Amino acid sequence: MKLLKKSFLFLTTSLIYADTVSLVLENDAIVGQDHHYTNGIYLTCMSENNTTFPDLLSFIDLEQKNIAFSISHAIFTPENKEINTRDLNDLPYAGYVDLNFLAYKSSANFFHEAGINIGMVGPFAQADTLQKDFHSLFGFNEPNGWDNQLDDEFIYGISYNVGYKTDPFAIQDLSLDLTTNIKADLGNFYTGTLVGTSLRLSSIAMRSFTTAGNFIGANETSVLNYEPTKSFNWALSLSIYYNKFNTYYLIDEAIEEGYYLDELDYIISQKLALDLYYNALKVSLYLKSVDIQTKSIFSSSNEKIGGISIIWKWD
Repeated sequence: MKLLKKSFLFLTTSLIYADTVSLVLENDAIVGQDHHYTNGIYLTCMSENNTTFPDLLSFIDLEQKNIAFSISHAIFTPENKEINTRDLNDLPYAGYVDLNFLAYKSSANFFHEAGINIGMVGPFAQADTLQKDFHSLFGFNEPNGWDNQLDDEFIYGISYNVGYKTDPFAIQDLSLDLTTNIKADLGNFYTGTLVGTSLRLSSIAMRSFTTAGNFIGANETSVLNYEPTKSFNWALSLSIYYNKFNTYYLIDEAIEEGYYLDELDYIISQKLALDLYYNALKVSLYLKSVDIQTKSIFSSSNEKIGGISIIWKWD
């Protein structure tokens, strides 16, 4: 209960001091699936430029300084939700909640992002209640196996992300730019590296970065350098990233508990997004396809998920 109160205070304080706010909703029902990574909710609050917060990246010689806070919530289930016993050949039920603090230094072309996160995996995340309410609301069958979800475990980690965006290239009345980033994470939930690139075609030149994001978790860099437009505008982006895993708690812990799973090796993900801008509002609709490779050469799969992102910049 104390941690829930602290989380509420964290969100309230972040919203009060935020210059830009982003809400992301992901669900695999959008693409007709309902298993494994099945739902995600991500809230990000980004400060204004040159915040009075201490410069945590003073060794980086870039003129703009921001901080951001985010909260992530995700739900994971096996494919078969009719049985009420453990399916040892599939991913276990699990809920995930995470608080993330990030410090930025950036310019028009470069950004550096350092992060620290803490959270919980297990019943504390209340994923079972959220999914059962969602299924009840839309008339889906109720999942029966949440009594077998992974137990509560405190999770923590650090991350560092660096990216480069090209200057916009004019194509008649349109603008084209490319953002490339490299990210490293170290923690007991996830340890790994990511390399991604995103190509964006837009009706006007954009200051914001268009990184591909992560398999799980908020994509805070999409909020960095976001600026309102004076009229309706749009952007279409295609992203791809390669994510190499060293540690992934959901699978590693399941194996420890006797599940017949292979350790995760890497994923390759593609993302297609349509961004719509009007004044201070940005609405993004996107689809992600994720090819998952385990350390067994004979074991691979594909996951798909759809999402909507809403960004609002305060006056």
